[in-house]
Amino acid sequence: MGLDMYLTAKLQTYKSYGKEKEHPIRKIVRKNLKEIFSSGNIEYIGISFEAGYWRKANEIHQWFVDNCQEGKDNCQNSYVSREDLKKLLKICNSILKDKKLAKSLLPTQSGFFFGNTKYDKWYFEDIKRTIKIIEKCLNLSDEWEFEYHSSW
Repeated sequence: MGLDMYLTAKLQTYKSYGKEKEHPIRKIVRKNLKEIFSSGNIEYIGISFEAGYWRKANEIHQWFVDNCQEGKDNCQNSYVSREDLKKLLKICNSILKDKKLAKSLLPTQSGFFFGNTKYDKWYFEDIKRTIKIIEKCLNLSDEWEFEYHSSW
């Protein structure tokens, strides 16, 4: 048991009408589902994957709660904008440049099975992992959207 945290990348495509070019992902999905959906008339296709995972990174969790969940920590799915990700990335990079900023910019949070609240090696590993996750997400095309959720 413990705090598990997920950032999901989602792409939603709709059937094109008229002369619009069909989204490449729609072509792949339609081709592979042809046997199941013989009509081929699939209006909506959504694809998602786990873009990031953290375990007991309570400082990152609290940031998402405060900035993307309106302060409500109910393990709900919450939309995360690219601007949100850029803000968190900037904070994490600032902390790695000056570790003394950690307590003021991204404080740890205690909670039921939320893990360590020290500003130690593990805290800074969470920060590095967060930077890698966000950079990969921001490298996806603008059509991708993001959601955060947690469980414990």
